[in-house]
This record gives sequence, structure tokens and C-alpha cells, in this order.
Amino acid sequence: MKRWTLIAWALTLALAAVGIFGKERVLARGDTVYLRLAPVDPRSLMQGDYMALNFAVGAAIRAAQPEGFERRNGVAVIRLDAKREASFVRLHRDEPVAADERLLRFQTVESRWGGRQVQVSTDAYFFQEGQGARFEKARFGEFRVDGNGQALLVGLRGERMEEL
Repeated sequence: MKRWTLIAWALTLALAAVGIFGKERVLARGDTVYLRLAPVDPRSLMQGDYMALNFAVGAAIRAAQPEGFERRNGVAVIRLDAKREASFVRLHRDEPVAADERLLRFQTVESRWGGRQVQVSTDAYFFQEGQGARFEKARFGEFRVDGNGQALLVGLRGERMEEL
């Protein structure tokens, strides 16, 4: 019995290490992409200070989804402007993407406010208590995105892409 417990622990640690390594690789090598956001609610009494996030690209993706779209996960094609701000181009259907296009993975989930919404990477950004006024100025989410469209939120930026 002890051997099976050790094997289970080893497998669990190995899976966790693979997941962490993958995320670290995206952070180190992923393209920097900025998604315009709309802050929703800067405070949660149960969770501490955080900002609920709703990215503008999500509304464009949701509008492009066919009626009755039920798939939870999908991939969109985005294009970056000179400031690296992303805009939605189309839903990805396994076709090659142009040199100025990138992939962006998303999830269609039940919204906290009813209905369905498109979520990119996360729908919340947690910050140190008492920092709400600082993050009220956020207008963009800064992401690292790999070639497969996996996005990791690394921070929030102001209107001119300045760090907050």
C-alpha cells in the first residue's frame, strides 16, 4: 500500500511540474498582447480586493459565434496593431493564419450576471488590499500568448499602456 501511495504522490508532483513548466514557458517566450478591458466590480467582500474582468474582444467573439453555439472551448484569430493591442478577426477553423495574426484561446462560460460570456484566460485580477484606486485606472489586460493561443494574464495597464 505504501508503494502505491508513493507512486500516486510522484505522479501528482510530475503532473504539477509539467503544468508549471508549460506556464513558465508561455511567460518567458509568449508574445505580449494587450486586450482592452471593462472593469466590472473592484471589490469582493468574501475574496478581498479584486477586479472582475470583461474583455472587449470577448463581445466580438460572442457575436461571431453561431446561434446555439454550445462548445465550451474555442480559438479566435486576433490581429495586433502597432501598440500590440489585439482586435478580433474571426473564429479559427484550423486554417493557416497570416503573418500579422495570432491565435487566442477562449472559453464560453455562464456569466455571473446571467447568460453566457466569452472568457479569455481569467475573469478576475486579485491585488493587495487597499490598492483598488490604483487599479481603477486599468484599461488593458497584459497577456503573454503562445503560438497555440494559450494566454496568461501578467498584469493590468492604463490607457496609454503604462504600468499601474
